[in-house]
Amino acid sequence: MQCASCGNYIDPAKGECECGAPSPQSTGAEVPGQRPAQPISVPPHNVQPTRGQRLFTRPPGYPTFVSWLVTGAFRDRRGALGAFIAAWFNLPLAVFVGGLGIVYGGIAGYLGGFTSGNEFGPDFLTEVPLLGSVLSGAALQVGGVLGLLVGVLLGCLAGFVGGLFVPWSLVTTEPGYAVGYFVAQSIVAILLSLLYTSYGIATEGWRFRAAGYREPSRRERELLQPILADCAMRLQLDAHPKLLIDDSHEPHAVSGTRHVVISRGLLDEFDYAPEPIAAVLCHELTHWRNADPVSGLFVRGLGLPLYVAYAFVTWLQQKFRHPILSLALGISTWPLLLTIRFFVMPMQAAGNRSAEYLADQGAIWAGHHIGLRQVLSRSQRSFDGARDGWERAICANHPPNELRLERAEAPGVDYPLPDRDSPARPLPVVVSSSSRD
Repeated sequence: MQCASCGNYIDPAKGECECGAPSPQSTGAEVPGQRPAQPISVPPHNVQPTRGQRLFTRPPGYPTFVSWLVTGAFRDRRGALGAFIAAWFNLPLAVFVGGLGIVYGGIAGYLGGFTSGNEFGPDFLTEVPLLGSVLSGAALQVGGVLGLLVGVLLGCLAGFVGGLFVPWSLVTTEPGYAVGYFVAQSIVAILLSLLYTSYGIATEGWRFRAAGYREPSRRERELLQPILADCAMRLQLDAHPKLLIDDSHEPHAVSGTRHVVISRGLLDEFDYAPEPIAAVLCHELTHWRNADPVSGLFVRGLGLPLYVAYAFVTWLQQKFRHPILSLALGISTWPLLLTIRFFVMPMQAAGNRSAEYLADQGAIWAGHHIGLRQVLSRSQRSFDGARDGWERAICANHPPNELRLERAEAPGVDYPLPDRDSPARPLPVVVSSSSRD
């Protein structure tokens, strides 16, 4: 049997591995990596789907296309709610009016507090020559600061609430018509999202190829297609998505609604070893089975007006890298940018991180516990990059790899640091120089 800590084979007579980890039999623990006894099966090179096997279709378990869409729509409720509120209920306008309220409320509060500070303190203290001037100056400053804080708070709340509800009052003042308008707007948003999701599913092949993903070569197909078929079998799937290759040197994999993409960088990183590749494919197949790609399309469709505007602004910033243009774009679009970065993206990222944990459990359930730990240990950073700053820590779609490794620990097994599969640490180099006369 294999050690769940380092991957070496354990002699049942010894009862423990060379790395010191106890045998699962000696501890009585169930090691997720040891679930299937059979290794990865490798069929002949001319792999063909068996009769009745479906390729390039929706996942099994969804009898109709509508059931697949409905499952994806309710997969990430927080992300869907955030996109729906932000795009269809005047949230950028409320942020803009709230910002104006902060400015005007702060100015008015400071001036009002500064003026009222003249009346601070008893008369007999203010008449003292030195003490009176000190108290008067302190009262003016304290009154101005307090007025500023109160004005900022009240101005922000008043402006934000006004930005949310004033446009509704302009449409109608009768409650019945307001409810009808709300229902009609919600129906339009859901229908638009369903249309966008259907469009995304139907055009995924074209979009993936436009992104640079390609068909696997004969050698790649001979290596990867049997592993993909074995992963689908272990996950009890009678179908699997189509395999595509990304020639990027960055190690990553992507699960679409009808395709699964693995990069050459990931294959090179693990020297084409079957175990880590199988763990990654099981992870992506779990995403596919759970309708996570459909959920991403549905959420994006709910917030489609904001996403289109945000993509256009981002394209302008990347296309025309000029400080004046960047400043003008920032000033004119700051409500949109704040809404996306501080409201929409965090709510969606929370759901995406939960889906990543579930996909890891799918790889463990399929018996690729060791391969999953190899992949997570090899990457010192999360797949979203360094975890510093708001966008990478709060808006990251992947949890930190160390926390994912913790969730992938087998019960009763010790996992010391550093991990066996972590990258080699560079040795310190001392540079010395000598001069000759």
